Amino acid sequence: MTMLRTTFGGLFILLICLFSFARVAAAETPRPPIATLVKAYEGTEGVQVWTLRIGEPADSTALVQITGIDHEWNTKIQKMNVEKQASGTRYWLQVDHKKFVVLIMNEGYGELYLPGEAQPVRIGYSKSLSGQGNPEHFLTDYLQQSSTSQ
Repeated sequence: MTMLRTTFGGLFILLICLFSFARVAAAETPRPPIATLVKAYEGTEGVQVWTLRIGEPADSTALVQITGIDHEWNTKIQKMNVEKQASGTRYWLQVDHKKFVVLIMNEGYGELYLPGEAQPVRIGYSKSLSGQGNPEHFLTDYLQQSSTSQ
């Protein structure tokens, strides 16, 4: 009889664990679609800019990470709007409730603008840095950053 209770007790605990795991798996939100390539740009004095399309292409949004800067945005991954124009591509977001253009890119080159900085930083496409970027890892870093900042 004791063995029967132990077996049922173990089975009950196993079922609780499986149910808990199923709830956690169901609670995870699906990952949004992303581009298959990360594009990276280098600037003066070690500045690096990493971009990755997030969502469907028609959504016109991208994840942007800027590193190697003495600014509060250093290493922060931000979701930005993307506008393609005849003069180039602009990446922007809201800063103090106003549209702020962060990147202006044209044919692999462009300028990086940061809030509070008087001068833009010139940047250019880097094939070697882009090759080091992993889209899935970039998205995971963004999702983890977003979940901890809420």
